[in-house]
Amino acid sequence: MNKGARFHKCDFQIHSPRDRKWKGNKFGVKESEIDSLTCEQKKSIDQAREKFASEYLEKVRNEGINAIAITDHHDVEFVKIIRKQARNQNENLNEHRRITVFPGIELSLSNPSAQAIILFDEEFCDSYLDYVVNLFGIKPTNKYSKDTISIEKISQENIQDLNHLHRRLDDLPYCKGRYIVLPNITGKGKDTILRKGFCEHYIKMRCVGGYVDKRILQDEGYQNILNGDDVNYGNKSVGVISTSDNRSENGEELGKYFTYIKWAEPTAEAIRQACLARESRIAQREPELPLVFIESIDVKKSKFLGSFKINFNQQYNTFIGGRGTGKSTVLEYLRWCLSDQTNISLDSEDINAIDKRRKELIQNTLDCLDSEVIVTMIKNGVPHKVKKQPTNETQLKIGDNPFQKVSEDDIRRIIPIQFYSQKQLSNVGVHNEELKRFINKPIQNELNSIQNSIKKNNSRLKDVYSKCIRKKEIILQKENLRLEAKSLKSQVAKIRKSLKGISEVQQKIIAKKSSYDDEFAIIEKSLKELKVFEVKSDELLKSLKHYPEQLDDIDSLENNELIKSIHSEVSKRFREIEDSVRKMKFLAMVKNSKDLSEQIQKWKRIKEKFESEYKTAKISSRTSEDQMKEIQKIESRILEINNILADQDSSLKEIGEPELEFRSLRDEWTDILNKKIELLNKQATIFNNLSKGFIKADITKHLDLQNFKKKLKVIIEGSRIREERLNKLEEFILSSENSILLFNQIVEELRLLAEFKVSEEKLIDLPQTPQLTSSVFEEKHLHSVCKYLNPENWIQLISDELDFIPEFKYTTNKQFGETIKFDQASAGQQATALLNVLLNQPGIPLLIDQPEDDIDNRAINEVVKNIWIAKQKRQLVFTSHNANLVVNGDAELVICCAYEDTNSQTKGKIKHKGAIDNTDIRKEMTSVMEGGEKAFKLRKAKYGF
Repeated sequence: MNKGARFHKCDFQIHSPRDRKWKGNKFGVKESEIDSLTCEQKKSIDQAREKFASEYLEKVRNEGINAIAITDHHDVEFVKIIRKQARNQNENLNEHRRITVFPGIELSLSNPSAQAIILFDEEFCDSYLDYVVNLFGIKPTNKYSKDTISIEKISQENIQDLNHLHRRLDDLPYCKGRYIVLPNITGKGKDTILRKGFCEHYIKMRCVGGYVDKRILQDEGYQNILNGDDVNYGNKSVGVISTSDNRSENGEELGKYFTYIKWAEPTAEAIRQACLARESRIAQREPELPLVFIESIDVKKSKFLGSFKINFNQQYNTFIGGRGTGKSTVLEYLRWCLSDQTNISLDSEDINAIDKRRKELIQNTLDCLDSEVIVTMIKNGVPHKVKKQPTNETQLKIGDNPFQKVSEDDIRRIIPIQFYSQKQLSNVGVHNEELKRFINKPIQNELNSIQNSIKKNNSRLKDVYSKCIRKKEIILQKENLRLEAKSLKSQVAKIRKSLKGISEVQQKIIAKKSSYDDEFAIIEKSLKELKVFEVKSDELLKSLKHYPEQLDDIDSLENNELIKSIHSEVSKRFREIEDSVRKMKFLAMVKNSKDLSEQIQKWKRIKEKFESEYKTAKISSRTSEDQMKEIQKIESRILEINNILADQDSSLKEIGEPELEFRSLRDEWTDILNKKIELLNKQATIFNNLSKGFIKADITKHLDLQNFKKKLKVIIEGSRIREERLNKLEEFILSSENSILLFNQIVEELRLLAEFKVSEEKLIDLPQTPQLTSSVFEEKHLHSVCKYLNPENWIQLISDELDFIPEFKYTTNKQFGETIKFDQASAGQQATALLNVLLNQPGIPLLIDQPEDDIDNRAINEVVKNIWIAKQKRQLVFTSHNANLVVNGDAELVICCAYEDTNSQTKGKIKHKGAIDNTDIRKEMTSVMEGGEKAFKLRKAKYGF
């Protein structure tokens, strides 16, 4: 567990059986009976109280409460018992079940006439509690008395007002810095400081927080006071803590009214710091926390920092320390272990410089010692542990699974981070690709899904389009073959009529030859059609051997018997399918049909008889031997053509109607692209909002046609069509109100040109291309395109996913909507706007090395407010020299880096780890950070303290 601050579910006003309004057993006796108590009776009371305390704590624990304060009126007796019992129980409980007990006292004051609670450090000594009670002039009843003393307001002589109360406590060395006063700030009632005429007390008090009995009112006026929006109350805001004020043994009020408060150590100072940073440290409902975060880094044998381990906070972590003490080094170790890449959108010189520094860091501090870095990241509750050594492959362990070797791409894909080096944010604005990442990164999964859909569509499109072209080629070939067959049949008929030396009967026999050839072609075609299904049956039977898959061990499943039954039914269906396929194969085999076989044999006998007669007729025509040879040659070619046509008919049936599917796929491609546009436009609007209106991104009209243009240029190379004409075509498309529609129309016209040579229609002139003609392509250019463009390279031309080049602008005047190009804004303006986007985006851990180097100093306060929001939705890990970012940004964990030896400055160390409510951390921040003391004063001044 890290030493940083985390939320605790708290109830800071719980009473004990000594309370005069207690419902339940009192575990004591009347004041008049005390003197007569024996030792055994006192022991019995002590044991009963301890038993009650144990049961009471269990009731608290069952409500999910992590911390309580026992605040009896003017009495501290029971807090000692309950705190002691809690400590004993905590030793045997895991961290989530432990209960922290703050000792406290509820006071009734005369001036102001209101109630207040004083809470002390969890470790505050019991005897000191007694001293504090005496300080207020209170004489408590005997410890065995069942009731506290009658409640009377503390006189104004003892406590003049709330500030005097602070001074009296500060005068006690054992109290100073170890208490917090929380006045009653309930919206209504006689005990609250927020009553008519009490505003001066509220304005002048040193208190930075207050408590509320039960529920916090949502009345607008009341909320304005607490939020510091009411000038009548000095525009003073305070931390508001809701409490149950439970006074019953059965704990009926426990868990109904509570407050989440963040601290690292259970001290009054931690509660005070929470009140000062109420926006991020106090919540009335369960706080939202990042689900993906770096849990720890464990480094073995670093030459500069030695061996160290840091457990990170789930929210906001900052590294502080003098320059060169190792802050950036830790971040670079994180980046290196998680295989985070230098952004490829940067100029190559920038990449080389950054990569060179990083490689040298790893080589100089890790390589030389055969070191190891282990980073653990939590994703939705599942630990992902990465182990990396400079000389070995990267290994990943997910959950309880063993380590396995993975690629760096695997690490980046499974557990990504977002990392910015020093001054990198201020360089982003001049790189449009990097700005584009701000749009794409939050929706990367959706974009990947779209990309996969496009790839799938393109794969099917290529396959279907090849079928379209094949179909056109077959149809064209069939037309040519039929034309040839028609000519051959006319020729053979003419030759047969011109035969000499044969009888009229023989002439008729020879004339029948073409008829028998046609019959043979029909029968062969029919048998081939049956054969197709015999082959398909064999293919399907081969596939069925792999289905269904056998079930793994499912005994551990909740409904394993039902799953087995379902699988059994599926297996039964597959057996039925196999039986049906075997039946289909049986039916497709000619030999299995007696009637069909007999009819084919009957036709063959008839044909054999005819062939015999035909042969005799040919022999009789010796005088026309040359003609008979020509007839035989032609008949052979006709038979060949018939076989080819039969095969082509079969192929066409297999191909089906690909044109319809092709058109459907092109429509699907357009739909996918429109979905991408809609997604990007929506994200651009979000991006604009995240930047607080400072950055505007226009996407729709900025289609990226670079790849398309480049491919087209390669295809028509040699056509003498100049590149400027292609540039004008690009301009023509982009100038359209609907550039995607126009792009599709031009692509379709290019397809017509590509298919011109294989068109089944007998076209002489080029197809109509109105859009290409309207752009800059004259007829001579279209002829040139037609010469070089073909179906194969056309489908490659359109196979890429279309992308967009957003246009980014910076808003200089929100009121009048005045903008400039983003790269014309100053580096500070750019970086501040982008940092606001990063801080308002939920998602993966964000690591930035010294963000203050990039941002405009005047924007620090705005950045701080964004940090409060950001750390609810994503983990932040910053290094910084700017105290405002750390103190007022309210870092949950501060890691202080220092030199091992200040004089030599050759080795660094992790000096302290903790939250800003830790004394050592605060001292370190005020001594080494720029403006550290000033930042703490600003934090106090902001709340009127």
